[in-house]
Amino acid sequence: MIERTCLLIDDEKQDSNFPAIIEEGRKYGIEINCLQFNVGNQERRDLLDNEEISLEKVLEVFKEEFKATKIDLLAFDWNIGSGIKGPNIIKYFNDHDVRRNVPKILYSGALKEEVENLCDEYRKNEKMPFRRIWDQFNTLLTTNALAYAGKDNYEKELVQQLRKVDDTFESSIEHELRKFPEFKFKSGFPNENFKNKTFEEIANIIDGDKNLRNDLTKEITQQVVAYLTETI
Repeated sequence: MIERTCLLIDDEKQDSNFPAIIEEGRKYGIEINCLQFNVGNQERRDLLDNEEISLEKVLEVFKEEFKATKIDLLAFDWNIGSGIKGPNIIKYFNDHDVRRNVPKILYSGALKEEVENLCDEYRKNEKMPFRRIWDQFNTLLTTNALAYAGKDNYEKELVQQLRKVDDTFESSIEHELRKFPEFKFKSGFPNENFKNKTFEEIANIIDGDKNLRNDLTKEITQQVVAYLTETI
């Protein structure tokens, strides 16, 4: 069975939905490991600053708690709390090159209503600058979310997106890097960009830079071929 890991970022605990996600995944031969990160939940006061959600703290804690975890899909609730919405967190993660290459979806029980409210607010208030509403739509459009789902059926959409995730050589490398975050390559590793850096640091680097990701894949491929090649 294929194994996949999904992390849900929500202000409410999603444990009760995990069995439905796991069962739906098994229909397609996927064993899904469900994790959650409860941003906005009062139990996670370490993510607050003056009783408000701090995106800086969210990012810092996320990187620490999941540094050794290969995540195949990130699912964000629309309404997180403190005026913070799922697209804001996605944008903040992307702006700081955190799990930029991980597929993402947004889910909400009121996604349609949220968009309608934005439009209605602009239509009813002639003095509202268009820029204000455009900034909110632009945040939504630039999240690069793969899909949007209602909260009542997001489990199926989540599984459909996980079905599209491929096991590539690149993803296998990242998986190994995150499994052993404190390790380092030998001092003779030729690529200067990764010398004297921990596997965790390298995983974060290639997560935000496609060119360096390709460089590492190429370098490891060459090292493996050289190591396995018999001398003629």
